[in-house]
Amino acid sequence: MLDPYSKLLRKLDRPPSGPNWVRFIQEDPLQTAREIWSFVRGRPPFTYGPSYRILKDRIELGIDPDTARLAASTKGAPIGRVHNREFVDAFLEYESHRQYSASSHIGFETEYFRISRDIVVPIAPLSVIRERGRFVPIFVCGWSTNPLRLRQRRLLMTIYEDAFLSITDFQSSPAEILFFPKFDSQREAEPWLRGDYDLLPQSELDECVEIFLEARELVRRRIIEERDSVRPTEYPDE
Repeated sequence: MLDPYSKLLRKLDRPPSGPNWVRFIQEDPLQTAREIWSFVRGRPPFTYGPSYRILKDRIELGIDPDTARLAASTKGAPIGRVHNREFVDAFLEYESHRQYSASSHIGFETEYFRISRDIVVPIAPLSVIRERGRFVPIFVCGWSTNPLRLRQRRLLMTIYEDAFLSITDFQSSPAEILFFPKFDSQREAEPWLRGDYDLLPQSELDECVEIFLEARELVRRRIIEERDSVRPTEYPDE
């Protein structure tokens, strides 16, 4: 069995998917290290995993809205059901106008934005549909806020482009990136389209990667220092 510090180091070596990784990247390594530290030590009380599966079935299988809402209200951790239901409700409201075609979708593989030889960020849309003869990747993020600053937004679009949209089948495709932040008490759709944000030049992308790597090393040292300062019998509860 891994000791808790080994688990933290393993988590550090497995960055989260695109939007969550982009949230790490601040203006300098120290600020970025704080974000990474919160990630490796944190335990989210719930996830939006149930919603993502429901929305994928809505897009690809055309499940009816009542079935989608019921699933969101009954699946996953109880503490997260109200959040998942709000997310699904907001998507259904947006989709009632957008009207994705459920008749044609394709399979795809998760792709990766490479940080280093051993560290990669997983990149995958929720679904890829075919509309008017072109593939349309649809990326969805369940956050109830969208705190990304302009540079982070450009970074997210850049790694989507680098890892997924540059694939031959998608080079000329439109793409949609959907957020549903809450304003007052209501979630509202915030759709981005391919081209809405300028991509980062290679020099700025390299800078973001370097900031992450330096911050990651700061966090790694802190974990190792904590591990070395205690005896195994003193390990904190996991």
